[in-house]
Amino acid sequence: MSWIVKHPFTTTLFLAIFVVGVFTGPALGREISPSVLKTWGTGPQKIFEGKWWTIFTMVFLCNDAFMLYGVILAGVPIMAMAESRLGVGVTVAVYWGVQVVVWLLIAAIFRVLMVRGIGPGPEVYPMTDIGLSVGLFGVVGVLLIALNRSPETVRAWQTIALEAGVPLYLVLKWVLMPEWLADTGHWIALSLGFLIGLLL
Repeated sequence: MSWIVKHPFTTTLFLAIFVVGVFTGPALGREISPSVLKTWGTGPQKIFEGKWWTIFTMVFLCNDAFMLYGVILAGVPIMAMAESRLGVGVTVAVYWGVQVVVWLLIAAIFRVLMVRGIGPGPEVYPMTDIGLSVGLFGVVGVLLIALNRSPETVRAWQTIALEAGVPLYLVLKWVLMPEWLADTGHWIALSLGFLIGLLL
């Protein structure tokens, strides 16, 4: 109970993701339906069609059980560490701020590419994306700067794991499961997180 009290944002966010996963199917082993993705997932086309809410609702969706439980196992420790080190207010502000700014930015970039016919193919641009990772990578960027300034606040292996694990994940993700929309968002979010961390 004390852990929940100390990490209210982490608890609320991931509990909501799990509950949504139960209602949409992934928590029970089913894939999420295309209709849910179409209505609540986001992408460049969605934002320019005026469906602004998808920047927020996409955070709580997962494609399948693998993604859902992977998000929980990987995301809870990182977000909880950030909440403990940065504080609840900063963590919440960074998460949602990066989520909104980065998605608006990459929507604009992909929109320009789509209109001009530049890029990997027209089928990429209307792609719907979901998940909490863009905001999370922003938080990770801020956290890494904070840990380098005050390494004594956490165990050494935690800092090393983050510093080595995050870039390794991003590279492997891009090589093994490339997704132009998500991968672009991850790199921009991490970079923006570094910048915010330097300014705090």
